[in-house]
Amino acid sequence: MTRSLPVALLGLATAFAPAQESPFRFRGFGTLAAVHSSEKNADFSSNFAQPSGPGHTRSVDFGVDSHLGLQADLKLPARFSAVVQVVSERRYDKTFAPYLNMANLKFQALPGLAFRAGRMPFSAYLISDYQKVGYSTPWARPPVEVYQFNPLTHFDGGDVLWKQQAGPVALSGQVLFGITAAKVPLAGGVATFKGKDAMAANATAEIGSSTFRAFYLQMKGTVDSAALDGPTGPFSLLRALPPALGGNPALADQYQVKGDRITYASLGFNYDPGTWFFMAEAARNAGEENILLHATAAYATAGFRLQSWTPYFTAAWKQTDSATTSSNPIVTALIRGNDHAQTSFGAGLRWDVMGGAALKLQFDRVDHAEGSTGALVNQQSAFKPGGTYNLITATIDFVF
Repeated sequence: MTRSLPVALLGLATAFAPAQESPFRFRGFGTLAAVHSSEKNADFSSNFAQPSGPGHTRSVDFGVDSHLGLQADLKLPARFSAVVQVVSERRYDKTFAPYLNMANLKFQALPGLAFRAGRMPFSAYLISDYQKVGYSTPWARPPVEVYQFNPLTHFDGGDVLWKQQAGPVALSGQVLFGITAAKVPLAGGVATFKGKDAMAANATAEIGSSTFRAFYLQMKGTVDSAALDGPTGPFSLLRALPPALGGNPALADQYQVKGDRITYASLGFNYDPGTWFFMAEAARNAGEENILLHATAAYATAGFRLQSWTPYFTAAWKQTDSATTSSNPIVTALIRGNDHAQTSFGAGLRWDVMGGAALKLQFDRVDHAEGSTGALVNQQSAFKPGGTYNLITATIDFVF
């Protein structure tokens, strides 16, 4: 019988340890994926940091969901330990250049209290601690309605970790302070998002087969983009043109992201008694009104484990809470492509072919809201927002 996710995670932590305890441990994980999209006038992207994918650029894409990760753990004297994780996946510049996803030093002050400094993962979701390890997740791809919300993968700074047993309930939490940055393709160039003064907290409660999780983040965000901020960009036009031609400096100040307050919150629930599972998450981004339109998203997944086979089903939804049109034509053109509202229904099958390797096949039917571009990038002149398309994904997930 296929193992439940908690048991699978425990296996990841112990299966590759040497026979004699060593202060050093090396592990790896990866996904090889092939994805087909029926939308021919735009590309599907599972992460807004990717400029292309299946659809217009190529019928079948082998890079949009493929990645490789390596992790080294080191136990040090005096209750210190260190971890380094490097990941290679398709990035904003279409390369697979490896990047540092984790690199931190940990001090275990007490059995239930630890401090870390360095680079930590973005811990907003149920699967944040192992999101890159596809072998430990049920899907071929996490629901993009929630997991594509932002391109952030890590924070640089410090955090406090705690855990406590309260009767039958296992409690744990994290408080983090730091900065973050991400690069995304935009208008043929590259935009850089920078987040500073970030403060985040998450709390998890486990009781029996149930897990509850909550997360909240606030920070000051800035988007630097030559296409948006340059002399011919929309913000310069709003400040320079007369009102009769759309000029409005106040709207430029509102929609330009320069030190704006940004918030992000999520709630998650997982029930996994072993033979079947149910998990659901909801998330919302908000803060000051700007080009990073406010949105709310959620999904629910259920699956059944039949020996080495796991069929699963997912329903997901995302809505844009901010206005997507304006009486100002420059603003309307600016925000038109930032409406990602959509619904999707998916069905998949996982086959655990051997220890440490799983094959997955997943079908998704995606329906965009009126005027929405959903999770599509590289939109061509013939592309029509508000349509529907199908995705077929096949993956091999592995750990070593």
